[in-house]
Amino acid sequence: MSIDLAAIGGSVLQVLVVGLLFGAGLPALFALGVRASAVADGSVEGRPAQGRAVAVLCFGLAAVAVAAGIVVIVFGKQMFGG
Repeated sequence: MSIDLAAIGGSVLQVLVVGLLFGAGLPALFALGVRASAVADGSVEGRPAQGRAVAVLCFGLAAVAVAAGIVVIVFGKQMFGG
């Protein structure tokens, strides 16, 4: 019985990277969007916040990542090699 430690190490590294990306990266991206949309400059005018474009970009990227994850889970699509 031969155990391929290099293959196991590579697989563990892939799982770790994806876990960090989706486990910490997406919530951080969403939080950045919330922070950008809540920029306070002290005025009480009704104009949109200055960080709205950044917030929309962050929310859009998070939504695309969530949708891609759902597609992978439901339909079993292979997105990243293999």
